[in-house]
This record gives sequence, structure tokens and C-alpha cells, in this order.
Amino acid sequence: MNMKQLLRITLIALCTASVTLTAAAQSNDGVFTGAFLRMGVGARAMSLGGAFTAIADGPEASFYNPGGMPFLEKHHFMASYRILSLDRTYGFLGYAQSIRPKVDPDSDEQPFNAGLAINWIYAGVDHIDGRGLNGQSIGEFSNDENAFTMSFGISPAKFLGIGITGKVLYNRFPKLKVDDSAITDKSFGMDFGILIKPSDYITLGFQIKDINAKYDWKTDEVWDKDIDKIDHFPRTYRGGVALRWPAKNVLLAFDYADNDQLEGQYHLGIEALPIDKVSLRMGLNNGNFSAGAGYLFSLFGKASKIEYALVTRDYDISSEHVMSWYFIF
Repeated sequence: MNMKQLLRITLIALCTASVTLTAAAQSNDGVFTGAFLRMGVGARAMSLGGAFTAIADGPEASFYNPGGMPFLEKHHFMASYRILSLDRTYGFLGYAQSIRPKVDPDSDEQPFNAGLAINWIYAGVDHIDGRGLNGQSIGEFSNDENAFTMSFGISPAKFLGIGITGKVLYNRFPKLKVDDSAITDKSFGMDFGILIKPSDYITLGFQIKDINAKYDWKTDEVWDKDIDKIDHFPRTYRGGVALRWPAKNVLLAFDYADNDQLEGQYHLGIEALPIDKVSLRMGLNNGNFSAGAGYLFSLFGKASKIEYALVTRDYDISSEHVMSWYFIF
């Protein structure tokens, strides 16, 4: 196989893997880099149609709005997995905790409350059928994308939270070099968020997502000719409002998101607690229906939650099933 044939085969494999994986996002969204970071995480947020910018509690806060980190209480561990079609996988693992400095009770000093989170987001696709120029099979290919994130937020006032998320992005295509090693790229991006709580009944949130996020592909280790290709993630601006009125056991949430590559998208959700420890939810993710439920119980003497979400997409007849487990201590 000469270098020209290898070039063509590699490009076909790269395109196939990227299209298959990013099809998990909205059909017009998946053609842009970093679609796995626009799919949403967590069963609760997904069942609310992704309307979570003004809610932003738990480990998901680092994804939807790091401004919610200072309002966390206790320690939170979360594991989430999404069942997808077309040999795709998507998972989320996160830990978050509150930071409450100790203060001398005789002092008038008012310390800032804070919060910290560490998360891992994984998306991958396997069993991509590779074919040569004349149609012969050349094996199977795969692709995986990862985001390792750390978030920190402070509350300079009781009603205000400000947070930032730093994320290391890692994209990997195994067995694509001449020596069967992987083509990889690493980069760094950031999110910024603000959460405002003017009263017990209303919360406002704002987020800027994927600042400086990109992939910088270089071919000097693959082909004789060095080609540099930079794929920028669309920068997303998102605002939301959450309302607990007229009853505190009912939550209404609305988000609007826009970026420099796509048209604006809306997210709408409602959550109700009809009985103790059980929550029911419905939502619209830019017109796509979602629903879910959660159950709070005790495990090892600590609070634990199981959450489920059913998510529909306008590009896929198969629904997504998102399952999350929370452990609070």
C-alpha cells in the first residue's frame, strides 16, 4: 500500500468516525467539533430538556454552570451512563464538594463559601468498518473523546456564585499511523458561569462554554508532508432561569443557548415531587421530548439517589436512556 492510498484510507476512517460519533448531538450540531460536550450530562438535567443553567447543583454544575459550585452542600459522587445506538458509548463520572471555611464566632469576618468538582466525560464509537480503495476490508477502527475537568467557584455574596471550569480535552484515533499506533491530540478549554439567587423562589444563571477549546491536528508523524489542521469548538453562550412558584415542590426551568456556529436553541423542563423521595420530570430539548424520574433513599446511612431519563432526538428513531447514581455524604 503506497502513501497516497494510506492517506485516502486514513481520511475516510477519520471522517467516518467523526460523523458517527457526533451524530449523537443535534443533526445540525454534530457537524461541528466537540459535539460530545454539547450532548448534556446526568439523568436529571437530561430529563429536564437540558434546562439546568439556573439549577446547577451536584457534580453536573461544573458542566452546566460552575457558578453553582459555592451553593453545594456536603460531598457528592455521581456516575452516569447513557445507552446509545450505533456502537456509541457515553459516560460521566464526577465528584463535588462544598468548602466552608471555619471562622471565629467572635469575629465579624464573613468568609466566602466555595465549591470544588472533578469530573471525567467520555464518548466513543467502535466497530467502524474500514475499507480500502477497491472495497476490501482493512479492519475495524474506533474513536474516543475525553474531557477531564476541574471546577472551582466562590460566593462573594449570599445571593451570588461565580465559577470557572478548566478542562483537558483528549481525542484519540487508534491504529491509524503506519506503525498501527494512534493519532491523538490534547488541548485545554475553559467555561465560566454565574448563578444569582435573588430569592428562595427564583434563580438566574449564565454560562460561557468552550473558551479556547480546539483540536490541533498535525500529520508530520503520519505522512511526509506536514499539514496543520485546527478545529475550533463553537463557543456557546447560555442563559437560564429556574422558578419554584407557586409551590416549592414544583420546579420550572428555561434555558436559551446560542453560539457562533449554530442557531439559538431553547430548553424547557418541569420537575415535581408528588410524594416524599420521588421526583417526576418532563422537558423539551429544542423541540425534542424528554422525561424521567428519581428516587431518594438511604445507603450506608447516607443519602443516595437513582435517576433515569428517556431522551428523544429528531435525527434518531432510537431513544436514549440515561441512568445516574448519586451518593451524598
